[in-house]
Amino acid sequence: MKKTKHILILAGEASGDLHGAHLVAAIRRRGIEANCFGIGGDRMALEGVKLLRHTNEMAIMGFLEIARHLPFIRTVLREIETALDTRRPDLVVLIDYPGFNLRVAKKAKTRGIPVLYYIAPQVWAWGASRMEKIVERVTRMAVILPFEEPLFQRFGMDAQFVGHPLLDRVEVRGTKTEFFREHGLEEGRPLIGLLPGSRRQEIARLFPAMLEALGKMRAQGMDVQAVVGAAREIPPEMLEEVMRKVGVKAKRIEDATYEVMAHSDLLWATSGTATLEAAILGTPMLILYRASFLSYLIGRMVVKIPYIGLPNIVAGRKIVPELIQREVRAERIAAQAVEILSDAEERRAMQEGLAEVRAKLGEKGASDRVAEIVGEMLGIAD
Repeated sequence: MKKTKHILILAGEASGDLHGAHLVAAIRRRGIEANCFGIGGDRMALEGVKLLRHTNEMAIMGFLEIARHLPFIRTVLREIETALDTRRPDLVVLIDYPGFNLRVAKKAKTRGIPVLYYIAPQVWAWGASRMEKIVERVTRMAVILPFEEPLFQRFGMDAQFVGHPLLDRVEVRGTKTEFFREHGLEEGRPLIGLLPGSRRQEIARLFPAMLEALGKMRAQGMDVQAVVGAAREIPPEMLEEVMRKVGVKAKRIEDATYEVMAHSDLLWATSGTATLEAAILGTPMLILYRASFLSYLIGRMVVKIPYIGLPNIVAGRKIVPELIQREVRAERIAAQAVEILSDAEERRAMQEGLAEVRAKLGEKGASDRVAEIVGEMLGIAD
């Protein structure tokens, strides 16, 4: 008779919830009987993960914002520490969210509990300052970017490149004609897809500028239509309120983000996972990023790489324009958009660069490969 294993799985953000849910499903497909609990969102809950905290509570962005929420973060850490002592999981699986998860890794290792880190801390952005902590606290790593495997192995970490999990998720339903017909769009008119993010802070800082830029393009005679790929984590009324205040409307579309990405002529995307999803689909884009002044200032002091957008980081060169901080102005967004939409050669070069990014992300099946590592760490053979 198989013994049920207990796995603590921690995903602090919406993207981590998605990857965590698919990992739990893959663990079950391997026949591993596991009681999974931890931090996640609705998707992980649907896969049977017992949530101690929801990702909605944990989505804190930026150095200043994290500092403000330190009492809450300490409370959650104490709760996780209690769970480590009372439930004694057989394995801890950490998904991204490094500031919090590396603290949990330390607490787990001091208790002799093995730790698997899936979707590694981005030490290639921060320099090697965190590498010692990772090597000390983490048992194995499942990394999703090709250059991460040799980087971690060079420091003595047991790291394996498993491919990018987005390759299994990015799937477009139906045709462009069907999408346009369903949402009342006109074929032949340029379509701009707005992807303002899955955090309230991102919406507040970026969505107004996106709408203002759209208004400027229309005022200049550009016959463009626009849709908003609405993240399920953001209440619809929040988006509607911003559109009302700015005085510019765009059609809000839910549960069809990949269709928005695939069928738009140009995307305005908040820096993050969505930019890599768009890269997989090959759609030209502008990447936008704006944090609080202090958070950005601290970030510039510690970040060691020249790019902020994942497609550019993976490519190792700038293939997609990035507008950062004060550059996130309606005039700049509109001007860049007009340039890309009117220059077929620039669009072609961007699409070729995005195809290179897609090729570097490996093969499908990341969740299954991570589930195999989970089985090995639990001592369960096929």
